[in-house]
Amino acid sequence: MTALGTTTSTVLSATAPFDLASSLRAMESFAPCSGDQLVTAGRARRAFLHPSDPTRAVVAEVTARDDGLPGVALTVFSDGELRPGETEAVGDRVSDWLSLRDDRATFLRMARADPAMTSILATTEGLHQVRFASFTEAAVFYTLVHHSAHWFAKAYKRRLLTDHGPHGIVDGVRYAAFPPMSTLVALGVKGLTPYASNTLSARRVHAVLTALSSLDEHRLRTAPADEVYDTLLSVRGIGPFTAHALLLRALGHPDRAPLEMRQHLTSAESVYGTPAPSPAELREWYGATIGWWAYTVRTALDWLDQDRRAAARSARSPGRAPRTPYLLRQTKGELSTSLTATTRPAPPAPALHAAAPHDDHPAAHAS
Repeated sequence: MTALGTTTSTVLSATAPFDLASSLRAMESFAPCSGDQLVTAGRARRAFLHPSDPTRAVVAEVTARDDGLPGVALTVFSDGELRPGETEAVGDRVSDWLSLRDDRATFLRMARADPAMTSILATTEGLHQVRFASFTEAAVFYTLVHHSAHWFAKAYKRRLLTDHGPHGIVDGVRYAAFPPMSTLVALGVKGLTPYASNTLSARRVHAVLTALSSLDEHRLRTAPADEVYDTLLSVRGIGPFTAHALLLRALGHPDRAPLEMRQHLTSAESVYGTPAPSPAELREWYGATIGWWAYTVRTALDWLDQDRRAAARSARSPGRAPRTPYLLRQTKGELSTSLTATTRPAPPAPALHAAAPHDDHPAAHAS
C-alpha cells in the first residue's frame, strides 16, 4: 500500500453564493457515494486518479479558504511531486465534483421569486450540487441500478472500487480512487460478472462502458445539454432514466430533469401542496435550471426532515447528551426521506395542472 506523503496546496474559486458546510453535508447524504470520502470537522478527503498515471491515486482534501472568498482550499496528497499542470488537473476534477464553477444566479433569482421556495432556500441557498467524482463511477452505478436495488448497486460499485481502484494511505487511512473506464472495459463480461447481479447485467455494464469509452468526456461536459442527452441515448443500454441521471449528477447539466418520476412529483407536492404545478409548469418557470430545482428541493426536504427528527429526539430526551454534530460524523449515508407537505402558492406559471406518469425507477436518480 502506497503512502501519499507529498503535499501540494492551492485554492479553488467558486461562484457565489457557495457554502462548503452544505457541500459536506450533501456528500454524506448522497447515498450512492456515502463513505467514499472522509468528512470530519469542516473538511473532506477523497481519492482521485493520478492525473498522469491512472494506476496511481492522489487524495484531495478540501477545507474553507483562509481569505474568506467563495471556494475551497485544496491540498493534494501524492506519492511524489506534482507538476503544476497535474495540480491544475486535480483542481479541475475537484471543481467538477463540487460544481464550484456553476453559476446559479438565474436559478436563485427564479427561486427567490417563488414564495413556496422560501424555506428551501433558507436551507440550501449556498449549496452547489455535489456530483459523482468520476463519470465512470456514475455510469457503472446507474447502469447497475437500472434493474437492481439501490443498495445492491452501491455494494457492487464499492467492490469494484476496492478490488480495482488504485489506493493510497494518508494519516493511516486508506483511500481508493474509482478505476478508469479502460480498466473496467478490459475486464470483459467475465471479469465484470462478480460485480453484477448476473451475466446479463455484466454484459450490459460492459456494453455501456465500451460505448462511452469512445466518446469525448470533455465534449459531454461542455456541449449543449440536448445534444449530450441524445448522444447518451444513442448508447445501447442507456435509456431516458440513465441519460438524465448522467446528465445532471455526473456531467453537471441542469437543463433537463425527469420531473414525471414519482420522487419529483412527491417533492413538488411537498413544496407547493396539492395540486402541485405540473412538470410542464415547473419547466416553464425554471427553464434551463430545472435540474437544479429538482436537486435543491430534494436535498432541502431531506435535510429539513433530518433536522425535524433530530429536534423531536432532543425534545423527548432533554437530559440526554447531544449527538455528535452532523459534519463530525461519518455516516453510512442510507438516509430515508420522509417529506413533510407545506401548502404554498405555485410559481407564476400556466394554471393548468395535468397528472404525469410515474417512472419505473424512482429511488436512484436523486440525492
